[in-house]
Amino acid sequence: MYTKRQKVNIDDTRFIFATNFSGDPSRDRFGSSTRRVNVVIPTQEMVDHLLSLGVKVKQTNPNPERTYDEPFVPTYFVPVTVNMNSQWPPHVYWITTTGKRLLCGIDTIGQLDYIRVKNVCVQANLAEKRNSPGEYSLYADVMYVEQDADPDPYAERYARFAAPEADMAEPSDHTEIPF
Repeated sequence: MYTKRQKVNIDDTRFIFATNFSGDPSRDRFGSSTRRVNVVIPTQEMVDHLLSLGVKVKQTNPNPERTYDEPFVPTYFVPVTVNMNSQWPPHVYWITTTGKRLLCGIDTIGQLDYIRVKNVCVQANLAEKRNSPGEYSLYADVMYVEQDADPDPYAERYARFAAPEADMAEPSDHTEIPF
């Protein structure tokens, strides 16, 4: 019997720690080649909702070697697997600084590891863990990753070069020699 998969939406959030969209073992703390990101849970209500669904929500801990001026407030997050080798890979969209929406494929998704991220919206499927019945993991279904250019003082100045008419990769006249 087919049961509809339950989905969870986490809107207007960010990543915490290094992302591993590329599946590069050197980018993972434990050397895993799994494409995975850690998504911050923005509200306590969402934390409670995920816990009620059986998702293990993690939290940051204070650094014992650091002195805090104010009381430490933990950040809640969940790991989300981005399985690009699936029969139905997730739709991961890169929203550029100009607002263009680019669908990332298996060859291009690794570039998201190297951009400055402004905002993230995720719809994830709940998948029950094989070895822990009643416990669920999150697998990305749809993800929007918005690139941040605010700290870039030259982004606006050189934005005109991103226009198609200013593209210098292809000469306008194919008989022209580029040198």
